[in-house]
Amino acid sequence: MRGVKSGRKYTLSIYNTASSAVGTYVLTDWNAPAAATSPNFFTVPELVDCIDFIPTAATGTIEFTSDGMRTAVGLDYASFGATNAGRPVGSLPRLQPNKLYRLLVTVVLAA
Repeated sequence: MRGVKSGRKYTLSIYNTASSAVGTYVLTDWNAPAAATSPNFFTVPELVDCIDFIPTAATGTIEFTSDGMRTAVGLDYASFGATNAGRPVGSLPRLQPNKLYRLLVTVVLAA
């Protein structure tokens, strides 16, 4: 992620078990590896653009939720395999400060 005004880059780490179930939220952590004890929500420090995505599972899909509402904006892990890892993610919305975000599993995350 990149701050719109500051240009600062932020890294949101994602943790999932060997098979994260549909309807669960992915665990996340800022600028550190996410772990089993990480929260399943995050906020952003400023208005940010999502600029790249490196998948933590071979397949699966996650969807952004904002303040408990589904956004219909998702990331398909299979689309970001080894050849696409770290490339721009395209049309993700800007994430705003003072909102609670979660990543909802919509297709099982498999190792």
